[in-house]
Amino acid sequence: MLDRLLNYLLKRYSDDNLGQRAEIMVALSLGTLSTMLLLLFYRNPTTIVALLTTNVVGFFTLYQVSQGRHNHSIFFPTVAAFTICAVTIVEGAGTHDLLWMGNLGLFLIANIQRRRNLLIPIILAILMVATFAATGIAEIYGRLPNQFGTTTSYVYLNSFFFAVIMAAIIAVFNRHYSLLRLAAETRDEQINKRLELQANNQALENRLAARSRELNEADLKMQERSARLLSIMEISQDISSSLEQQIEDLLRRITQIISAKLNFYHVGIFLLDENRQYAVLRAANSPGGQRMLERHHQLKVGGTGIVGYVAQSGQPRIALDTGADAVFFNNPDLPGTRSEMAIPMKYGSQVIGVLDLQSVMPSAFKEEDADLLSILANQIALAAENVSKNEAGGFKVSSYSRGNRAGLQPNRRQGQGGYSFNVDGTISAVSSINNAIVEKALSSGETVIEDQPSGDTPPTLTVPVKFRDQIIGIIHVEAAELTRSWTEDEITVVQSISDRAAFALENARLFEEANRRAKQEEAIAHITSQIGASTNFDRILQTTIEELGRTLGATRTFIQLEAFPEDDAPAQNFVTD
Repeated sequence: MLDRLLNYLLKRYSDDNLGQRAEIMVALSLGTLSTMLLLLFYRNPTTIVALLTTNVVGFFTLYQVSQGRHNHSIFFPTVAAFTICAVTIVEGAGTHDLLWMGNLGLFLIANIQRRRNLLIPIILAILMVATFAATGIAEIYGRLPNQFGTTTSYVYLNSFFFAVIMAAIIAVFNRHYSLLRLAAETRDEQINKRLELQANNQALENRLAARSRELNEADLKMQERSARLLSIMEISQDISSSLEQQIEDLLRRITQIISAKLNFYHVGIFLLDENRQYAVLRAANSPGGQRMLERHHQLKVGGTGIVGYVAQSGQPRIALDTGADAVFFNNPDLPGTRSEMAIPMKYGSQVIGVLDLQSVMPSAFKEEDADLLSILANQIALAAENVSKNEAGGFKVSSYSRGNRAGLQPNRRQGQGGYSFNVDGTISAVSSINNAIVEKALSSGETVIEDQPSGDTPPTLTVPVKFRDQIIGIIHVEAAELTRSWTEDEITVVQSISDRAAFALENARLFEEANRRAKQEEAIAHITSQIGASTNFDRILQTTIEELGRTLGATRTFIQLEAFPEDDAPAQNFVTD
């Protein structure tokens, strides 16, 4: 039974304060059990009362300690010491009774129970030695029965022995508790380091997870951007192939393909009127937009709504939440709109219209979308302007005579070459055309006609190729006959072809720019995904230079990282050849 009780106490309290709580519980249980056993050997009422009192105090102290309250643990050794003194006096053995040795056991219990307070066991030791000495002195002077002839030397000698043994117990337990405190501090330090390490590991994992999410999000953005660029390229090709249509048909088709390719709820194209006071809706793809077209919907430049704002400012505007944007005008024809973006359509530096894009998704547009779609908006402006001019001019394109020699050359001031159509029907590359007529056309920006040149020089017709009032090339035509005179229709044809060539060249430039951006975004997305696939520091650096070297076609790629200020590690170099 006793073994089971002790095992239970040790098992239950062995993890509390390095086992001290279990030690106190075991010591108190043994002390209380000892005082209970003494009740079987003594019959004196005073002795029985003293033992019962001691047992009550023992159970009380035991309960308090079991609840984690150690302040009352000294009560039992103190009361038990007085009980020993009373028993030895009442039962007749006096100072010669071996029961006094119980004080050493009680003192041992008191030292087990103490935590950091050394004063309590010292006071208890003085009390125990004092009760023993007082009993001996009372026997010597006849105050108590002196059955065994107690002497002064006996009292002094045994008091000295008690004091020495108790001092030794205090020293041993003081060392014991010092080691426990050291062990506890070491344990706490290890626990703190372990917790700090776990926190650092968790923080690192969180940073890696966050970085992985950022890379994944960046990769998705790159893919979305690349997909949008490809869609814009396809739209540009479709616009270029539809230039023979009427202006209304062209703009309507543009809104339809933009909505289909980029998945927009509503696409509208506004053109400014002649007085530049109103932006007039000329084409739309949505049913609501068709109703707006039927009633000739127009918005005042600089008035309410982001279309009027963009038409005046010439800057793109995005309304991420149409319910919160003060500039947004709530249109009952388009109730599903949750976000909107308006982009100025510029011909040269002049705003000629607005491309209005609306989505049923909130926050559907980003700032980078404005940059991409501005290319498309300017191409629409270019197409609309050229188709409008053609419709207004009403010219007819005639065919060339194969006897003539014609050449198209970009402005040589830009360092580019051109092409020449020869008499035999072949086409050859030319670096430049150096004559006074070409220089005159380049400097004046006007068509130069030479019908009757001197000598053997054939008649020539030189027309500047201009885009947005900037000369980007020259069309130079030389007649096969020296007596050739240029007709008005021929001159009009070459000038019209010059306008069409400028438009086609600008379309080609926009297409190449979109294609270049798409390839760039695709390469960045690929490299980003490869870098984000690893969490190893060295592997990330090696992957970075490997992918850059492969993408750029470099013969050697080098990356060097300098050590951080708090890091004593040397700089790291990685090279691919």
